[in-house]
Amino acid sequence: MTQRMQTNEESIKQLRGKLEHLTNELSKTTEYIQLLEIQDEIKSKNDNIDIEPEHEISELLQKQNTISHEIILVKKRIQKLSAKTILKIELLILPVVVILLFFVATNYVIQPATDGDPSIKTRYTIEDLQGGTTDNYKYWNVANNTPLVINIINNAGASDQNIQAVKNAITSTETVTDDNSQTRYFKGWQGAVQTISDTKHYIPERFNIIQSSSSEGQIVITLSTIKDANGYSGITKTIVDGNQILKAFITIYDAGKLTDVQTESIVRHEFGHALGLPHTSNASDLMHDSITTNHSYISVCDTEALQKLYNDVKPSEGFCDNE
Repeated sequence: MTQRMQTNEESIKQLRGKLEHLTNELSKTTEYIQLLEIQDEIKSKNDNIDIEPEHEISELLQKQNTISHEIILVKKRIQKLSAKTILKIELLILPVVVILLFFVATNYVIQPATDGDPSIKTRYTIEDLQGGTTDNYKYWNVANNTPLVINIINNAGASDQNIQAVKNAITSTETVTDDNSQTRYFKGWQGAVQTISDTKHYIPERFNIIQSSSSEGQIVITLSTIKDANGYSGITKTIVDGNQILKAFITIYDAGKLTDVQTESIVRHEFGHALGLPHTSNASDLMHDSITTNHSYISVCDTEALQKLYNDVKPSEGFCDNE
């Protein structure tokens, strides 16, 4: 390997480190903005408290834009250096590749590769305004028949079909039946929660979907162009006060490259978190942290777990294990 290639690799390594730092800063800044907006919303209900967060939020938004611009520049620099390095490596190893190809073609039969469908990794975090430790026992506390406002922020420029897939995962009332087990699943959460009754706390079953670039709405779904460094496809972060959910933020990473089916599956999973469901240890269930099942739909077990949550009963860590 030449000295120039080594220099390029060192530069790329440093740039990747900078990119990771900038991405973390962007995430922290975004989360802090969201937290300020939540605190403002809560405190503004008290007429005795004067709140003027606009200036601080404005500064944070400027910082957010600056970091985003730096991330773009760093990515372009990495791509440029990577292209140069790859070209030089290709020129160096080309003779070796030709020899190896000749050897393989002479001595072995190459089997065609099979296309495996990698699992979809997800994350779920809870932030308590009280600052204490939190568990997975959270629910919305809204008046009966009050709809939740769902805001879709399409930063990825996703197609209309992709946006419709997001909506389907939330508002569909259709069901699907597994041919082998004859088990019925729900395609959307609206259909699923409407089967639940007799709960202490009202389970939201009406959803008003809007599309706005701001953070308005009780559940904000951001279709992002960012590709998560740890390979996650989606993350849900809920802001809570005790056991009460105040707001939920869902981010779908690299959304522009997802199929409609993938988008629908990820949103269906993350929206389960937004309603209060934790992860299950059952790898065949929608709420497992990695979606590997062929039927990534809402099971009766999921709705039963949700029913427990809204009756002040914490579901077991292994809920849905018997499904």
